[in-house]
Amino acid sequence: MSLSINAVARNHEGKGASRRLRFTGQVPAVIYGGDVAPQSISFKDNELLKAVGTPGFLTGLVEVVVEGKAEQVLVKALQRHPSTGAVMHMDLQRVEADKTITTRVPLNFINAAQSEGVSKQGGRLTIESKLAEVRCLPGNLPAALTIDVIDAQLDDIFHLSDVTLPEGVELVSLLKGEDHDQPIGRIGKSKR
Repeated sequence: MSLSINAVARNHEGKGASRRLRFTGQVPAVIYGGDVAPQSISFKDNELLKAVGTPGFLTGLVEVVVEGKAEQVLVKALQRHPSTGAVMHMDLQRVEADKTITTRVPLNFINAAQSEGVSKQGGRLTIESKLAEVRCLPGNLPAALTIDVIDAQLDDIFHLSDVTLPEGVELVSLLKGEDHDQPIGRIGKSKR
């Protein structure tokens, strides 16, 4: 299930209008894509801050409700203030249920502590990639991709091909050929 957040349509655009919005506790954003014209919107900064802190907000589907009309979107860009970290602007892409999307999802390594390479051989899991680019229908978008390393030995290397893929989900790198099967993690000697 996707996260839902309320927004308000806005008519004024540009740098000055965006500054005035931020001064009143609003964050400007734009929704684009599909067969519909781009729509300028704004969020309450405290609601957006809470949403951004929710796991999966930046990598999953988000439902944006603008004046009673709900749309499914993906967060494509999020600009933050360089010193405060406050969200300054967001770009959101519309998704349609019957159209394939390409986005990045988190990689989740499980059972590392129980693996022989860590528990008996003194190794340590080093994660080399935290995200993987996937292609799928919006309804098949996973919250995360899982790599079970329970059988890992010391000096084992995990590649994208080791990821357990849900039905209907493809890894973009692997579609380019075997030579794009990059390493995403390894069990190496611990430097304690």
